[in-house]
Amino acid sequence: MERPPLRELLPGVYQLAMPIPVPLKVVNIYLLPGPQGWTVVDTGFHTPETEDRWRLALEALGIGFRDIETIVVTHYHPDHMGCAGWLQEQSGAPVLMLRQEIPQAEGFWRPGNKAGEAITAFFKDHGMPAGVADALTPHHREQVERVAPFPRITPVEPGDELRLGRWRFQVLWTPGHAEGLMVLWEPEARWLLANDLILATITPNISLWPSSKVNPLEEYLASLRRVAPLPARLVLPGHRQLIEDLPGRVREIEAHHRDRLDRAEAIVRQLERAGEVATGWAVNLELFGPQPDLFRTRFAMAETLAHLEYLVLHGRLERVEGDGAPARFAYRTAG
Repeated sequence: MERPPLRELLPGVYQLAMPIPVPLKVVNIYLLPGPQGWTVVDTGFHTPETEDRWRLALEALGIGFRDIETIVVTHYHPDHMGCAGWLQEQSGAPVLMLRQEIPQAEGFWRPGNKAGEAITAFFKDHGMPAGVADALTPHHREQVERVAPFPRITPVEPGDELRLGRWRFQVLWTPGHAEGLMVLWEPEARWLLANDLILATITPNISLWPSSKVNPLEEYLASLRRVAPLPARLVLPGHRQLIEDLPGRVREIEAHHRDRLDRAEAIVRQLERAGEVATGWAVNLELFGPQPDLFRTRFAMAETLAHLEYLVLHGRLERVEGDGAPARFAYRTAG
């Protein structure tokens, strides 16, 4: 097995490109050396291959697991959290997570959770056929195994200052992609460790789950507006390449979501004119098309619902409750 790509982006900031078994293929992990030890920011899925790659990466840095002082998990998604418990076992280091994100992590990844069943029922309520939705329950259980063991979490509060490596970061709460998404701002060096808040060439998934707050897309757009004024020289994302123009990329992502909202509303009108029921599943198929695997099916459906609910809450659509055939919920144009 080859060591995953490792490079020093800045003095005292290393990026590890860890392969992950999902369509994104790679997650960016950041390692920060300091006088008392190393900080790891995000971890990858927990698989036997990831364990081996971690050993190779640490060997290349000339350190061992016991040199890890702190593990930071920016949000609960398995490509970021998966190996945290295993790394904690190897190192003895605390795992830090924003307090607002801990309930999501618990609800999705604690052994015995019922998140898979809840997602299956939720998507059926929005018109996903049983033959597709029922596969999501065992699929979720497979992901729980990739976030085991569940770590002992030390909560962090918005506004806290964290000394990580030789840097002092301000903790910012930026919900939307995840309810407790944490980004780290280094005001002196002027760089933003943004994980999945902002990506360079793709847009982060914004999902509505049965456990979500009412309007995740509204929260996400507000989070973008919160960070856009930061005088960042460099943005370090969770996937793909670095970003040098923070406000410019924020404007591009905002425009993308405006276009997608317009498209979702137009699809509902189109289905109405055709005499069809505008379920979330029907809109999803028009918006994204059939997906080649369960990961993408799940996230396309959840993102479609996030956009439809945003339109409902802004008075552009109405959500209507039916008799369960073909779905418990559907959408129609307002007025």
